[in-house]
Amino acid sequence: MFEILPSPPHLGGYRFTGTLTAADYERCIADIEARLARFARIGLYCDLRGFTGVTPAAIAHDLRYTLGKIGQFDRFARGAIVTDRHWLATVTGFAAKLFPETEIRSFGEDEVEAALAWAGAVDPQPPPDAAA
Repeated sequence: MFEILPSPPHLGGYRFTGTLTAADYERCIADIEARLARFARIGLYCDLRGFTGVTPAAIAHDLRYTLGKIGQFDRFARGAIVTDRHWLATVTGFAAKLFPETEIRSFGEDEVEAALAWAGAVDPQPPPDAAA
């Protein structure tokens, strides 16, 4: 299941529980794109407590979206992952090396407020193609 959390407009806040489906991923992408239309850089907060997996169709959507964003990864300023699973924290560390333009950190399940504050500490500027 996917839920959009209340957050400032320059911060996409999401909760993923159970298995992420293609429909869930499409809703997430739509929300991210709406934020990117308003701001040059955004932060992302992902609460993965209770996350159990992802369908193959959702993985395919993720790959297409990621490949479509090549050259724009710097628009994702920060990504905070809250998890109670060690393996997800390890994956987060690996992702941080793959995307050096984006600061990515994992937080423990007792660090929700710190994760939200950290991910939201992004200077919200208009998008690069906004009229002056």
